[in-house]
Amino acid sequence: MRKHYFLLLWALVLGFSCEEENSNPSPTSEIAGELPLLKEGKHLGMIVGFNPSHPPATSDSIEARWQEAIQAGMSVGRLQIDWPELEPEAGEYDKNALQNALEDQEDQGLQPFLLISAYDSDGPVVPDYLEGVSFDDPQISTRFALLMDWVIPMLAEHGGWAVTISNEPDNFFTEEPDLANEILAFLKASRTHIHQLNDKMAVTITLNAGNLRQSREAMQQLQQETDVTAFNIYGAGLSGDPYTQQEIQDEIDDVLAFAGNQNVIFQEVGMHSDQPLLESSEEIQRTFFTTFFQAMENEPRMKAAYVFQLVDWSPETIEVFNTLYEPGVPQSFIDRYSAVLASLGLIHYETGQRKAAWDEFIRWVERFKST
Repeated sequence: MRKHYFLLLWALVLGFSCEEENSNPSPTSEIAGELPLLKEGKHLGMIVGFNPSHPPATSDSIEARWQEAIQAGMSVGRLQIDWPELEPEAGEYDKNALQNALEDQEDQGLQPFLLISAYDSDGPVVPDYLEGVSFDDPQISTRFALLMDWVIPMLAEHGGWAVTISNEPDNFFTEEPDLANEILAFLKASRTHIHQLNDKMAVTITLNAGNLRQSREAMQQLQQETDVTAFNIYGAGLSGDPYTQQEIQDEIDDVLAFAGNQNVIFQEVGMHSDQPLLESSEEIQRTFFTTFFQAMENEPRMKAAYVFQLVDWSPETIEVFNTLYEPGVPQSFIDRYSAVLASLGLIHYETGQRKAAWDEFIRWVERFKST
């Protein structure tokens, strides 16, 4: 989740042609698509959040909840790190930044899913020396391949099972029609190279379920070049109003229809619990997760999902976030989105108190572990 107005719109859900359509994936992609590096079963994970600090009681609750989830059987981690963090200077790599994070997840018994989005939901995330370079330029894929030369072996060494190299590029497809082709070229080159390094490592890009209505064709062309389908999905529409259970199920079904025969992972699964402004509640939040986890239990292709997120955003973090809006964004939207962020977690920021959705999450972690 990054700080761009278009992203903010879609986080509340929170035509293009291709000269070469790959309808026959390579043998290596078929191997990776079975997710052979991921242990058998259904897998749930979560991220803590983005606050730089918390009240003491909340910090204690975060630690307690995390350990509770580990003990209940949480089995996968989500590691997000940007390309410039790993390559601060051209050809100079900070390998420890990734190594330390992977070791931390491995020590906790979590199999890491790596998010290293070269093109993210608010635009390119590349080292300074590549800024302004088109994503179908060989410079991008060549330099990214050099990064992958050490990232992929390190990821596999510590139990990693999949990597996503772009996050919600589809946010821009309606306003930048050529972008889909650029991302497709980058995806093809990067996936081919990663499979040469490790033919069992699943390669994907993460798409936004809210964009399927207007960008489906372009998104489908990209999905056909991935090993596994990856999506972010939220329990509210653009206005922030909660979906009904049927609407939630319909969106999950649409994602599954889009995925075809591919396995599916959900990088972000989230729902706010704000009541005064957005007419949600802790019970509505819990119901969203119940509906999603029930669908996951009944669908063999849904292999892993990550709750977004454990703790609500703090007032201070939201205040900083609100300074990043583009001019002209309506105050009513800012107020409503602030309410989303302030109630998106499974525990309260001020007190660390658990919401109803937390107990639901733990119940399903235990259920998936037992089955």
